Amino acid sequence: MGQTIAEKVFSRQNVAREPAYAGDVIDADLDGLMVITYQAIRAAFTRLGFKDGPPLVFDRDRVYLMNDHVQPGIKIEVAQAAYDSKLDAARLGIANFRDTEMGVGHQMMLDYGYVRPGELVVGNDSHTVCYGALNAASTGMGNTEVAYALAFGQLYFTVPESIKVTLRGAARPYPFGKDIILHLAGLYGDDFAQDKSLEFHGPLASAMDLSSRMTIADHAVEVGAKFGLFLADEKTRAFVGERTDRPYQPVEPDPDATYAREIELDTDTLDFQVAKPFRFDNVVPVGEVVGTRIDQARVGSCANGRYEDLAITARMLQGRKVAPGVKFYVSPASMSVYKECVRTGVIETLLDAGVQVQEPGCGICQSPQIVLNEEVCITSTTRNYRGRFGGATCSEAEIYLASPATVTAAAIAGEIVHPGELLDV
Repeated sequence: MGQTIAEKVFSRQNVAREPAYAGDVIDADLDGLMVITYQAIRAAFTRLGFKDGPPLVFDRDRVYLMNDHVQPGIKIEVAQAAYDSKLDAARLGIANFRDTEMGVGHQMMLDYGYVRPGELVVGNDSHTVCYGALNAASTGMGNTEVAYALAFGQLYFTVPESIKVTLRGAARPYPFGKDIILHLAGLYGDDFAQDKSLEFHGPLASAMDLSSRMTIADHAVEVGAKFGLFLADEKTRAFVGERTDRPYQPVEPDPDATYAREIELDTDTLDFQVAKPFRFDNVVPVGEVVGTRIDQARVGSCANGRYEDLAITARMLQGRKVAPGVKFYVSPASMSVYKECVRTGVIETLLDAGVQVQEPGCGICQSPQIVLNEEVCITSTTRNYRGRFGGATCSEAEIYLASPATVTAAAIAGEIVHPGELLDV
């Protein structure tokens, strides 16, 4: 009986060493564990009587601990958690600890070669699903589950059903992954992949650069998926090979694998997409919201903070300025991305155009960064639900989601416009 990618990964990791199929409940060995917001993990052990935090980790080399969300700490609790993680990392001998480096943990996981094709990796953040761009079955879990995994290196899973998405069309010379996943959400709803594994196939999936694959995999969770998986190819192997020499085994589905659903999408006629407030699936072509005034624009996050995203932003801003009265925030996803942007002149172009370049990290994607109720923001970050930027007191702030090109075009015009007017392609 043929297997999907998810079924093959779980068969390989099954503690019982038996084939696993959709619907099976199994205990699985983990290849890696990514930990952020450490205070919640430490608290789980404190409640169990371990006043000094976790007494052990399952593997010092396969736990990846990062103080990523906010640096420097903006509250006592955040600063204390970072300090506690430093003490615990030293005590437990965690080899891969990123304490003094700004950036989004997910991007750093990829930058440093901590994730490899065919692996099973979990983390205590929903966008852990991003690593599926590298053919890794990765997913976010709750803090209690991650605390258990920290000690034992295993978790129980229900093997998910899979949806096969075949992408056709020509690759674009600018980041277009956001438009594809937004369009799928608009067509089928933000829960069409609920608790399932999304597999992306087809000639366009193969032609895409890894940055676009990462955007799509990252947003798999926004349509309910457990995994968002691409096949490994030469681009994948080159990316991973530049970052690690550890061995790995890519996984691809069998020709007779069984899928819960199959979707085909031809993107050649697909226009730029925008998710209107306040849902990821409230999606329309950009033409339907042209003329919408904006106060803020943002490019960054684990969804769209890679070099390719900032490079297209800089290219569109070359010789232009951010519109008067618009605050345009841009944040590289990691220090590696930041350095590349500095080396190639991207940062200088952004600054010259009036962009407020922020430090790498997750701050651009969430509170405490505020969008007031009176304001409108268009952003390439991850989510646009009520209160995303400012909590309940800012629940009427209008947040539009779009690709970096659409966001940049709006920042230049002071209102949402079709980015084709400003893209020199």
